[in-house]
Amino acid sequence: MLVEGVAHRAVEWHQGSGCVCWIDQRLLPFRFEKTFTQDPEDLAKAIETMAVRGAPTIGAAAAYGLALAGSFDRSCFFKYWLPRFRRTRPTAVNLFHACDVLEQAVAEGLSGKQLIELANDYADREVRANRRIGEIMAEYLARGGQRILTHCNAGWLAAVDWGTATAGMYTLHREGERLHVWVDETRPRLQGSRLTAWEMVQEGLSCALLADGAAAWMMSRGEVDAIVVGADRIARNGDVANKIGTYALSLAASEHGIPMYVAAPSSTFDMKLGSGRAIPIEERGEEELLEVEGMDEHGSMRRVRLAAQGIGSCNPAFDVTPFQNVTAIISEQGVFIPDTSERLPADD
Repeated sequence: MLVEGVAHRAVEWHQGSGCVCWIDQRLLPFRFEKTFTQDPEDLAKAIETMAVRGAPTIGAAAAYGLALAGSFDRSCFFKYWLPRFRRTRPTAVNLFHACDVLEQAVAEGLSGKQLIELANDYADREVRANRRIGEIMAEYLARGGQRILTHCNAGWLAAVDWGTATAGMYTLHREGERLHVWVDETRPRLQGSRLTAWEMVQEGLSCALLADGAAAWMMSRGEVDAIVVGADRIARNGDVANKIGTYALSLAASEHGIPMYVAAPSSTFDMKLGSGRAIPIEERGEEELLEVEGMDEHGSMRRVRLAAQGIGSCNPAFDVTPFQNVTAIISEQGVFIPDTSERLPADD
């Protein structure tokens, strides 16, 4: 996708320097900076600290990190580097798919150059999948979903390039369709206001920011035609783990008869898990709720406290939406038909 007219990916191999580079998403929308490295530890820390985030981008970053590890520190690959990357984040299954791919490649004796090529291929497959998702989603949204609500950031920053939930929106926009996107702010890390809104402004797409708590009210007023979200893991029965707040959106959508779509590449599906009950939900640090970071009037990044002193917090990063609350799950292969023999009750 384009930033001020120049094409970028969220994470990629930089041939000129022989480094992996990624956009530091923690600095957006205030500063656009890339980090370059040949050290796999830098990539592991980038995933942990959410400098790199979004399920497909996390998978691609892990593929590149393990390719570096297999190139420069192969003796420690299986005992150290594989476990190191597998414990960076628990919920997004793309991470574990990428680890499996690189584990097999190193076991088969691929050279360092071949590992980098494999990581590039992995990232390219994600982008091709996202473009196909966009083509399919555009067909659904063009049938009346011109005022679309999305949650968190399932755009190109989260998916190497093009995006998952946003792919259909970008496709329609570039085809000249008129649409408007309601962007949930997405507490507590504000990926909607900081990332999705920034992406859409760059793309020139009509959008407006919503407080998370305003979404249901906008639905009740008839101002939302469709909801499209991404996913971090999808179980065999179609239960969807996504950014916290997605489950609440699904309940409001069901109440108001609004279609709710999930857009995700096949790398986000976990057929080993029968239902959403088995999806691990990441609990993040309480400071994300108690404090917020932004840019002051002098252009300096500052962190300030929001909450009363002495209060603690509960900070689950994801929730699980049962498949019966979802209109359709769209991957690059089309509409996903789940095995619904294991349902997660709507009130579970």
